[in-house]
Amino acid sequence: MRKNYFLTYVLTLIVSTFSFGQDLVITGVFDGPNSGGTPKGMEIYVLNDIADLSIYGVGSANNGGGSDGEEFTFPADAVTSGTYIYVASEETQFTSFFGFAPTYNAGSAMGINGDDAVELFHNGTVIDTFGDINTDGNGEIWEYLDGWAYRIDGTGPEGTTFTPANWTYSGINALEGGTTNAATNSPFPIGTYSDSASSDPSMTISGVTNGQEFSPETTEVTVTFNIQNFTLSADNGSGGSDGSGDGYVLTTLQEPGEPDEVVGFFTTTPPPISVEPGKTYTLTAELVDNSGNSLSPAVSISASFSVAAYTEATNIAALRTGSDGDYFELTGEAVLTFIGTSRNQKYIEDSSAAILIDDNNGTITTSYSIGDGITGIKGRLSSFAGVTQFVPVEDPGAASSTGNAITPQTVSIAELLANLNDYESEWITINDITFADGDGSATFSTGSNYDITDGTDTMVFRVHFSSAASDLDGTVIPTSSANVTGLAAEYNGTSQIMGTTLANIVLGITDHQIEGYAAYPNPVTENGLTISTSSTDNKKVELFNVLGKKVVTHNFSGTQKTLDISNIPSGIYILKVTEGTKIATQKIIVE
Repeated sequence: MRKNYFLTYVLTLIVSTFSFGQDLVITGVFDGPNSGGTPKGMEIYVLNDIADLSIYGVGSANNGGGSDGEEFTFPADAVTSGTYIYVASEETQFTSFFGFAPTYNAGSAMGINGDDAVELFHNGTVIDTFGDINTDGNGEIWEYLDGWAYRIDGTGPEGTTFTPANWTYSGINALEGGTTNAATNSPFPIGTYSDSASSDPSMTISGVTNGQEFSPETTEVTVTFNIQNFTLSADNGSGGSDGSGDGYVLTTLQEPGEPDEVVGFFTTTPPPISVEPGKTYTLTAELVDNSGNSLSPAVSISASFSVAAYTEATNIAALRTGSDGDYFELTGEAVLTFIGTSRNQKYIEDSSAAILIDDNNGTITTSYSIGDGITGIKGRLSSFAGVTQFVPVEDPGAASSTGNAITPQTVSIAELLANLNDYESEWITINDITFADGDGSATFSTGSNYDITDGTDTMVFRVHFSSAASDLDGTVIPTSSANVTGLAAEYNGTSQIMGTTLANIVLGITDHQIEGYAAYPNPVTENGLTISTSSTDNKKVELFNVLGKKVVTHNFSGTQKTLDISNIPSGIYILKVTEGTKIATQKIIVE
């Protein structure tokens, strides 16, 4: 019989790939308490000797946005079994915190916060995972903000599956209390994983971690006891053990001002714990024998957790004074100024400040329009790359008003650079700037940065990546001076103005002059807006609001035309007149 060499090769390749895929396992993740949330990274354990580590790599999945693939590939190093590999976002803070340098500096690939998942790859395929790559970890069992998570001995790797019961968790803020690992409230158990499972009884709790804060809407907390090497007995009908197993779980629930609640459980899934906003609870669970006595050595675990209460903020400026993780209800009205296409992002602004709403989970289901007022929005503060964000926890409902005018603040580059947080996420205008890349042929590209200067100071103009109707992409960068309007933003402390549409770049008329051009009166009164030129050629007149929405389009020939704009709301607009190949743009105020 002829041997099927191709089938033999495929089976050999599959077995080989599977075997190599079991050579590494993620054993820990950490999000440090020092500047910038450092150190950030992961611990990996080498299960078997590896001659060439470059077939492996790691990546992070930020904010529940799904996998970004393999972002860092290891060099072609050889490693031996029993080795621990430490992959960090940087070296200096890691070394200061742990007392030794990381094995590899993966840079942004390990730019994780305590709500981000990580993945381990072999030849481009995921072989182990910590966290849910499609879920923002805020409030989840596996959240490790300023804390850590560590794999239980003898478990993993698990491919794309994440099993929370195979991990222990420090709870949030556990790495506070000191600038080194040893000095923190709960040190990261560095280098303690064993690939051999213990035969001793052990227990962990899923559903709650020490230091965890639940959202104010939480009314019940469900926990699960994860028990190894210990068989639970059955209830004898009177709340005691029938002796059929090794014992049971004895729990104590403490709540300030209330007597301790002590209960024995003969199941790993006890009833939910009823909780209230603004209160803190401590749950202690211990494995005991059939007589209710502690084991030797004792096996117990405690977790203190709380249910947040909303802090009322009358305006956005008050809301922005909070810290990451704080819950707020914005009792005043804010106006929707911009809607992005990524992560259901929305920008809101009031007379005091502005903020970015990051709604990746699609919590807000009401459909809003630019200029709608929103009142009573509830959410949790967070940050990304230095930008303060508000993550909603419920839909605020119908707009409280409509058609609100949005007037950008005029600021200088120097003022923005010096007071970035005062303007972040607001609509602003910067006058008389030039683009460093404006050479007459270079074009804008979505998501790209361009330096702008007013002759004295320089900052970044960024083409917004999340604008549904942006016409900047592919447009020639202006060579003349211009006034630009957009969203004040930042990226890791770098000031930016986000450009969303071409209409918000108002070019200097002297450089793009239509012979005899004039537009008057300005401000516009009830008599209308008159456009005049020296030529009788056809002209196209367009009027945009400051968000780039076209509100008037009119074509005429002749030297003069008066437009009736009595139905246009008061505010600032951008007038664009096209005559052949010549263009004139001008800011118009409608009173």
